[in-house]
Amino acid sequence: MDINTPRGRESLKAEHRAMEIFAKHFPDYEYCETPKDKPADIDALLIKQNQVMRVVETKCRDMTIEEFIGRFNYQWLVTFDKLEKGRKISHAMQVPFIGFLYLMQSDLLLVQQISNEHSYVPEITIMLTETQKTINGGRITRSNAYIDMSNATQLK
Repeated sequence: MDINTPRGRESLKAEHRAMEIFAKHFPDYEYCETPKDKPADIDALLIKQNQVMRVVETKCRDMTIEEFIGRFNYQWLVTFDKLEKGRKISHAMQVPFIGFLYLMQSDLLLVQQISNEHSYVPEITIMLTETQKTINGGRITRSNAYIDMSNATQLK
């Protein structure tokens, strides 16, 4: 598993920092992560008063907000298959599916609703593109989603 590599452990550390930022702003929610040593379809559930409130996809990027805006035009790349799995789980649970994008160099968490119980919420472009296969490298061509994050909530 990628999580057992140095880059994977660094990513997990960044994910925990993203959880800390979220918890500081929303202390009444519990971020319950899925097992990191297994290929889970989602990264976490947000729980409030013992009730599932959100399904979560979390990604960490080693960049600043300025780089994200300038180089990527507020577009967050996520494997489309990953989005579809999260959307279907949220639909089955009748709760929203949200994305956490943590920009490590800015220590900034962007939070964006990806779908409600019925459909995608922000503008999402699907394209077949070649990208890095895993956190540890390699290349793969697959359907990727580019999520508009320009209206995401920014948490420091």
